[in-house]
Amino acid sequence: MSEMTLEEKVQRALDYQEIQNVMSAHTYCYAAQKQWYELDNFWSKREDIAYGTMHMGRKAVRDYYGQTNELSRKEKLKIMAKLYPDVKDTPANEGIGDLVLHLTTTPYVEIARDGKTAKGLWYSPGICSEIGHKGEPVIATIWEKCAVDFIKEDGKWKIWHFRQYGDFGSQLDQSLLDSSRPMPPRTAFPAPQMKPGEMPKPFGPPPYSTKKVADFAPALPQPYESWDDSLSSVK
Repeated sequence: MSEMTLEEKVQRALDYQEIQNVMSAHTYCYAAQKQWYELDNFWSKREDIAYGTMHMGRKAVRDYYGQTNELSRKEKLKIMAKLYPDVKDTPANEGIGDLVLHLTTTPYVEIARDGKTAKGLWYSPGICSEIGHKGEPVIATIWEKCAVDFIKEDGKWKIWHFRQYGDFGSQLDQSLLDSSRPMPPRTAFPAPQMKPGEMPKPFGPPPYSTKKVADFAPALPQPYESWDDSLSSVK
């Protein structure tokens, strides 16, 4: 690549800060269970957005990240309203019992030379909790990496592709080394593909093991001139 001009360097610094703000917005929206707000304000309007490799396309992302989380909040509120008379089944109480803190740390961002796209990698330590069918807390810690592709639309950076790589996870009522139980299932999480009476499957990465070898996946983003599909984080 040729030497960047001063104007390009200034724009690169501004782009870097805005991309960081977009990722911070994702963290705040996730914690507040404001997935619809996040999708409407910080995600691309393109049809080829993706959340992981299983939710490809605008409808799939909105159905999973927006609609399924909304249904989950409503279902958990119904459970709590039945258990506790002082909890009212009203929209203001949707999200009751949810604790979703997925922090974003160690940013590593590469912005295309043409300034139209960018790739970023963050480490994300997290702690989360939700209620089970008896109103009990189901608490876990999850440590993962977030690989995110961004695209500039109307002069603003937007999330294009979002993928998580789980390193390890564990329930917080057990040792981080205890592999006798996997991560807890989302007990109140409505999964449309499930049959009536079918139990949800455990979610998240496996517990830490002394036999695990540290990996380098995904690789750190490398400098690039302009986008091509081989750079996608969800290819």
